[in-house]
Amino acid sequence: MGFFTKVILAGLGWSLGGPIGALLGLLLGNVISKATGGDTSASFFNTSDGTPHRGPYRNTGTQADVNVALMVLIAAVMKVDGNVKKSELDFVKRFLLQNYGEEKGKQMLKVLQQMVKQEIPIDQVCAQIKVNTDYNTRYHMVDFLFGIGGADGDFQQSELNMLRLISQYLGISQGDYTSIHERHTGYSGTGYSGGSGRSGGSAGRSTYTKDPYKVLGINSSASDDDVRKAYRKMAMKYHPDRVAGMGEEMQRNAAEQMKEINQAYDEIKRRRPSMK
Repeated sequence: MGFFTKVILAGLGWSLGGPIGALLGLLLGNVISKATGGDTSASFFNTSDGTPHRGPYRNTGTQADVNVALMVLIAAVMKVDGNVKKSELDFVKRFLLQNYGEEKGKQMLKVLQQMVKQEIPIDQVCAQIKVNTDYNTRYHMVDFLFGIGGADGDFQQSELNMLRLISQYLGISQGDYTSIHERHTGYSGTGYSGGSGRSGGSAGRSTYTKDPYKVLGINSSASDDDVRKAYRKMAMKYHPDRVAGMGEEMQRNAAEQMKEINQAYDEIKRRRPSMK
């Protein structure tokens, strides 16, 4: 039995159906066909009329489903600017090795490299993911994808357009999208530069470079209570218990983003005497 069959196939549920399954079928059809004894009638390969199977979707996904679904979205982001960068590959390779181990991770990377060459129906893929995962999982998927887009220290407009599209298709709220976008790409343009977001006092000149309100997904006109509520809401998204089953790399990303959120909250308190 081949690698994919032993490592991924046995753990997959909903991702063997729908457009994700159709994409995997293009890459791994022979492997899975052998694993099923040549009978693909119960798999995602073909329906009775010979077209790719696209349903039904079921809320029975495992972590393997989530990881494979994330790989499809990773491929969409990596290929959108027409140039798969080494920094992006290194970022993804680290994710795969930490989630699957050395041997399995390298095999998954080969699958991803082939997937980048395929046409990805991003609206259909996101629809399948949306039905089969909860909001918190989808939110962290988008957050992680931004990390890939910025792996080289820069974002192409095509990458940002794709990330926005994925976010919309996955049903991520505007406030949450604004927060993710600002944390990964933001620069306030106010003339401040560098620093950690802590000024050392209300009279000091802040070195914070991002819009702290956008980081919390709110407007600068928000009341003090609304700021506190937004901070608590964001902090809950990155609580260790909420990301415990998402793999080491996504947990590390969550910890880094929580630092950004704390810095933004500190900066707002610095600017607002009423919150001291």
